[in-house]
Amino acid sequence: MRDEDIVAAAREIRDEWVALPVARQVDGLLARTDAGEPVADEILRLLTAEPGLRMALRRRLPKEPDTTRATESVGTYTHLPGRGEPSAVLRYGCADCGYEYPVFEVGEPVPERCPRGHGPLTAAG
Repeated sequence: MRDEDIVAAAREIRDEWVALPVARQVDGLLARTDAGEPVADEILRLLTAEPGLRMALRRRLPKEPDTTRATESVGTYTHLPGRGEPSAVLRYGCADCGYEYPVFEVGEPVPERCPRGHGPLTAAG
């Protein structure tokens, strides 16, 4: 979720909940954001401290995963933001017979010669 989404949700909650228990604090944070200060994290902390406000905020925020902030850890694995793309495969080949040997890892040993006896393998791309 983006800071703009958090601020917009806080404005909606403030407009609907006139008797908001933390109304003065929300008003102060919204005034600071109007002045250009980045206060989205403070708004999140304030509005998620109380279960009723947390549910109201959750209903108003987008359901897409947040790839701009730190992500949740799963055990010792941490998801990386964005979409991963496989790297290009480096291949070594024989100019005579078309044999190709793919290299999948950095530092992986490459055969020096064509297994069919034609000569040395060279980088094919």
